Amino acid sequence: MVAGGIALLAGVVAGVALMALRRLQREMDGQHTQVRALQQDLRALCNAAVTVGERIARIEQEVKRQAARQNELGAMKERLESLDADERSFAQAVKLARKGAGTDELMDICGLSRGEAELIAMMQRLKTGSHSSGSVR
Repeated sequence: MVAGGIALLAGVVAGVALMALRRLQREMDGQHTQVRALQQDLRALCNAAVTVGERIARIEQEVKRQAARQNELGAMKERLESLDADERSFAQAVKLARKGAGTDELMDICGLSRGEAELIAMMQRLKTGSHSSGSVR
């Protein structure tokens, strides 16, 4: 009887152990499935990170190109503004020369160099001389 009881007990223990083993096997299979899914997700995230990194690099290059272009445009604007100021000075000098202003006045009022002021005064004298000679004809 004792031997039969031990055998029965061993059978019950083996049955419980077998059930526990099957449950553990199912849990392990579920965990393996989760690990594979997580590995796929990680690969997808890595690929996305590489794509985002490439996009960021392209955007940074474009920002640098745009900044350089903006600097070029700023320099061009400054040159144009300088030209506009020079043109205004020359236009004002021509008007003053027509009214009879001398070289020194053109230099003082318009900020011209002596050569520029003399050239404008000479051009105005020549122009006035050609008009007066044209009216004599």
